Amino acid sequence: MTRTIQRYLLILIVAIAPLAGGIAGCAKVEPPPQPVVKKAVPKEQAKAAEGVKPADAQAAKPSAAVFYNPAGKRDPFVRFLKVEQKSLGGGIESIPPLQRYDLGELKFVGVIWGPKGAYALVEDAEGKGYTVTVGTKIGRGGGTVTRVTDGEILVKEDFRDYTGGKIVRESSMKLQNAGGK
Repeated sequence: MTRTIQRYLLILIVAIAPLAGGIAGCAKVEPPPQPVVKKAVPKEQAKAAEGVKPADAQAAKPSAAVFYNPAGKRDPFVRFLKVEQKSLGGGIESIPPLQRYDLGELKFVGVIWGPKGAYALVEDAEGKGYTVTVGTKIGRGGGTVTRVTDGEILVKEDFRDYTGGKIVRESSMKLQNAGGK
């Protein structure tokens, strides 16, 4: 049994021997390479060295300046989507007076009956009076007077909701008595 142990030890020593030599080799540290120091060259030598250049290096040097030509290219500072501003042609003065106010700001104060139908009297917040009849545009929402009776004015407004569906809203303005009721 001792012979087999001796054989295993011999095989183990033979296998470890190259590793032991590598460890001993790591103990030696090589010095880092020396840094390259550039020495100052006198001007005469530098000009002489500069003057001796191959012909290929001089040919590769661009002789003319290159300029950017934006023709046919998109301007990067312009928006992708163009938004058109809707102008009202002159501001608030171009809007008729009855369309400057909401329906809640107008007061229905009276009715005049004539041969052509009923005319309603409406006052704005400033106290100015206007006459309206069926078909008259009234209010900021683009409403149209659909009916005038003794006690009320019916106004129909068409508008679109957030989904794009058309909504029709009918509002009424009640007649104000002398006491404001």
